[in-house]
Amino acid sequence: MGKYPVVIENGSRRTFWHHFRLVWWGFSRVGGGKYKGRVSERKFGRVRAFCREKHLRFYTDNEYGRRSRDYRARFFRENPPLPGGFYFCAYCGIPHGRRRITVDHLYPVAKVSKDPALQKKLRRRGISDLNGPANLVPACHRCNAKKAAQMGVWIRKGRIGRHQWFWLFRWLVRCTVVFGLCYLCYRYL
Repeated sequence: MGKYPVVIENGSRRTFWHHFRLVWWGFSRVGGGKYKGRVSERKFGRVRAFCREKHLRFYTDNEYGRRSRDYRARFFRENPPLPGGFYFCAYCGIPHGRRRITVDHLYPVAKVSKDPALQKKLRRRGISDLNGPANLVPACHRCNAKKAAQMGVWIRKGRIGRHQWFWLFRWLVRCTVVFGLCYLCYRYL
């Protein structure tokens, strides 16, 4: 059973009134109405429900919950563009230049920072950093806005679509089929 680092802060009410309960649960005061501690999976739900009931801010404090400032530059450094200087959107497959492409977190930062079960799943998959190359994919503005903090089908699309060769193969097959049909129509009509 793992322990999760948790932070509790003043919300619309002050943590001062709940000091003894928080210390009893194993939290220590770090100043400014902020308490830090590590809780087990079983206690995690109870502490979150308590904070919701008492209008206190509750969040996990770990390496997964932070977005770095240089993830976009890091992605472009580790993933050079295809010849012609373009990237395929991992979700829809439309090619875009470097200026028109965004870098999306496949597993959203907002979801991962709040869900300990998802953090455990990412560790099993070998993703130790949300801003690492295993969790970053190129996406067009439209798809990035549509996906937002959703998961589900978007994760599967992103895992397949992150490989540029997949889109090259798909475009090649599509063009071959279209030109083949055009040739047949021209020849036999």
